[in-house]
Amino acid sequence: MRKPVTGSHSGTGWWLVQRFSAVVLLLSGLILWLGYLRVPALDYATLSALFQTNAIRLLVWLLVASLSLHAWVGLRDVLMDYVKPVSLRLTLNLLFIIVLALCTMWATAILWGVHG
Repeated sequence: MRKPVTGSHSGTGWWLVQRFSAVVLLLSGLILWLGYLRVPALDYATLSALFQTNAIRLLVWLLVASLSLHAWVGLRDVLMDYVKPVSLRLTLNLLFIIVLALCTMWATAILWGVHG
């Protein structure tokens, strides 16, 4: 008997991934927000100097990567619940993975590709 390719029986692992990414989003967002409150004037020179540090780049990259992962798990769950044709569900899932991966790579290029 063949099992259909639907992504079933892997919910606990992806549930944990989504919860972990939510914690990373909360912590990195909170750190960035608290840092924003400490900046006296938010202008180009301040932001440029801030993003020269690898710690801020890594923090923002973690936020973007966690957001992409969190969004994908949520979209995957919605697709599994509401899109019944397997071929359409897998196609949409692959499309979302590609778009989110490209957005993460774009953020990486922006964060580490620009030097003041």
